[in-house]
Amino acid sequence: MLGTWQCLPRLWFLPLGSLFRLTTYDGISQRADMCMHDNLEWNEQTVLQGTCAAIVTYGNRVHFLKQVLEGVFGAGAGHAIVVDNGTEKSVAAEIASLSEIFGASQLTIVRLPTNTGSAGGFHAAIQAAAAREDTQHVWVLDDDNRPEPASLTALAKAWNGMGADTQICLSSFREDKTTYKKLFKTSKFHGITKNSFFGFSMQTLLRKQKAKIWQKDGLKCLQMQMSAYGGFWFHKSWIQKVGLPDTRLFLYFDDYDFTLRITANGGQIWACQNSVLKDLELSWQVHDSALQHWLREEENFSRTYFSIRNRVYIERGFVKNKYIYDANIILYFLSKIVFKNRQSIYYHLLHPRLVYKRWKLILQAIKAGKAADFQTPPPKV
Repeated sequence: MLGTWQCLPRLWFLPLGSLFRLTTYDGISQRADMCMHDNLEWNEQTVLQGTCAAIVTYGNRVHFLKQVLEGVFGAGAGHAIVVDNGTEKSVAAEIASLSEIFGASQLTIVRLPTNTGSAGGFHAAIQAAAAREDTQHVWVLDDDNRPEPASLTALAKAWNGMGADTQICLSSFREDKTTYKKLFKTSKFHGITKNSFFGFSMQTLLRKQKAKIWQKDGLKCLQMQMSAYGGFWFHKSWIQKVGLPDTRLFLYFDDYDFTLRITANGGQIWACQNSVLKDLELSWQVHDSALQHWLREEENFSRTYFSIRNRVYIERGFVKNKYIYDANIILYFLSKIVFKNRQSIYYHLLHPRLVYKRWKLILQAIKAGKAADFQTPPPKV
């Protein structure tokens, strides 16, 4: 590989590269092209080494976490921060021992005394990652998002191809996440439509916004308005501009709140299809069921409450007409829950007490979201 200093005296040839290919100075052109290629490789390696993964784990998921860390370092990341989000002492000891396996120079463990939810955990992880002097980019991952070997290189190449602009953020492609599969299948823009409720709006039935597409050198990226934490890759300078994740949200949609602040302040988010993550565990929302997941008996009340409250809170900034918004809520309930299918209709008729408890929870969560009420705990219903 040529040294960077060897390339400098010859870089003035680069704009004339195509001309030299038509002359007898082909050797000079080849050397200039080689210098540019080597410099690009050097830039990509610098981006990889300057990337710090920010991972949050909880419960007893060390078996997932180990695979994720293997993927992170296998993909070329320079460092990883793991936030132990209030696990039991025995699990915490296992997590702490990972520094011996992967090396203290590559892995930092941050332990929180209690579980602060995804918002608190990623607040701590992103803060610790950005505080490192060597960190340039933060790569946010759940403890079950295992990167494929070329996943981080794909991000670095796409970022360089887009101009290496710190305003540009990228998101890895999660094979099992419906949102990303739908994005690349339909090219429908992933964002919040005004007056929509959980992505549902009468307006979207009439007008479907297409996502912008960027393609170069075999890479393909589609623009989004917001991103999940799992796979989100951004320059740490954004922390100074938009702050850290909002810990008040505690659980669910705190990632959308954080990334929406970025796009609201002039940033761009692109999903990169070539940067693949493998989800080691499916989301609670994707299991097949005749019932909408808010109604299922086995689902935790708190989980449903936080999910609805936080989404409604985020949508407040996109409500331009209260009457249209409320109409979209009603239509969502009727089409997506009550009359979702025959089984759902029968369930409402056969289990009125259970349905009443769930609907009471749903309506209280909507009320809290509209009022930005983060103090009232999930009701006991």
